[in-house]
Amino acid sequence: MSRRTIESKASNTAGMTCFSRACASREKDERFRGPDYMAEVFLPLFAKCILNVPCLRELFMRKVSPPGIYEYVLARTKLLDEVFVNALENNFSQIALLGAGFDTRALRFKNGNRGTKVFELDIPTTQQPKIAILSRKKIVLPGELVFVPIDFNKQSLPGALFNAGYRKGQKSLFVWEGVTMYLTPDAVDGTLAFIRENAAEGSIVAFDYIYASVLRGDNRFYGEREIFKTVSRAGEGWTFGIEDGEIAGFLSQRGFKIISHNTPSDLEKTYLTAGDGTLFGRINGTHCIVTASVS
Repeated sequence: MSRRTIESKASNTAGMTCFSRACASREKDERFRGPDYMAEVFLPLFAKCILNVPCLRELFMRKVSPPGIYEYVLARTKLLDEVFVNALENNFSQIALLGAGFDTRALRFKNGNRGTKVFELDIPTTQQPKIAILSRKKIVLPGELVFVPIDFNKQSLPGALFNAGYRKGQKSLFVWEGVTMYLTPDAVDGTLAFIRENAAEGSIVAFDYIYASVLRGDNRFYGEREIFKTVSRAGEGWTFGIEDGEIAGFLSQRGFKIISHNTPSDLEKTYLTAGDGTLFGRINGTHCIVTASVS
């Protein structure tokens, strides 16, 4: 992505997710307002201009965001914020953000961190510009935060994490947000194997995934055709999915037990529906979010 869009050559999807989070944090109705008030830190001037004008914000999102993806990002951010905060409150020793992008959780929740080490892992072309922006804007980083450069499809996760200070056998949380669909099956299996073999029992992995039918082009779900075209045009096509209804078996075979599983309709009900029944918007039907523990 060009510097004019996110001040770097970072991932297109990471940049768009960041802008979506920033827009969500400006929603007029506080019932549906996104929690990532720091996302705009990474936006260039022209993007902030769009952000500050509600009609431009809405127009831009309608033009560039596939149906239901903005709503999905809003709900996913809320859910994974809850998972992150729960780990801090329960004194997990370590949190690893796998493919962190422009994640701000280590910054937003630093006051609630009582010593949990937070590792942010991502490809250098995304991570280095992020670090540079934070430095240029004089944002103080918490002492618990460690940046770990890695290409998940080419480099060793154990090597990268252990070299960065990750400790084996500790209760840990792994957040895998918006990543699995871009990996090879071997990379997904390798990451899950690392977690199972090196994190203590009761450790948690939280990740989203797409249905395998999306890769086949079955076009069963709301917004499927549009989002698949969007990521393909961006040069970041999807490569991995899990069949509808097979997530429990998939994880069980790899040594994990499901804690929660959220389909698009679950996310709409929990995060985008107000007490009076008002629905903020429909979520793209291609993604689910699961949390599972090392069994």
